[in-house]
Amino acid sequence: MLAILATATLAQAAPLAWTHDVPMVQSSEAPVSQAAGQVTASYQALPRITTRQVGMSAGTRSSSVRCDWTANISVERHLRQAGKPGTSIRQLPAMKTLKGSRPGDCAANRGNINADIASRSDAINAHLASVAEQDQSALRAEIETLAPPTGR
Repeated sequence: MLAILATATLAQAAPLAWTHDVPMVQSSEAPVSQAAGQVTASYQALPRITTRQVGMSAGTRSSSVRCDWTANISVERHLRQAGKPGTSIRQLPAMKTLKGSRPGDCAANRGNINADIASRSDAINAHLASVAEQDQSALRAEIETLAPPTGR
């Protein structure tokens, strides 16, 4: 019985993802920029969903079972340089938490929980845009490491 409860509260992988692309066309002011070329930073929101089933179902009585869920939305930055293979991936510290509740069993509600999270895509997209804006100085510093200035 304990193993069944533990399984119900484990995180489930969600097939949901949001992406916010920021093309970084380098200005001619910085010699680093000319050497680096065009760099694209993609910010991807990745939900990690945990569920917890509460209540009980007892024979012929009406059920009080409900599924409480929490989605922790983490953000990854993928940095790609034009004409070069590979991608630099960085996990950013910003996180957004969404919570909700559904009547019934958690296992039966997986699709509904994913739909609940997808219905909040405006908030997730706003979070991605905010994280991308806050990350600009760190992003520029990382771009400078891609193509250090010549003559040093």
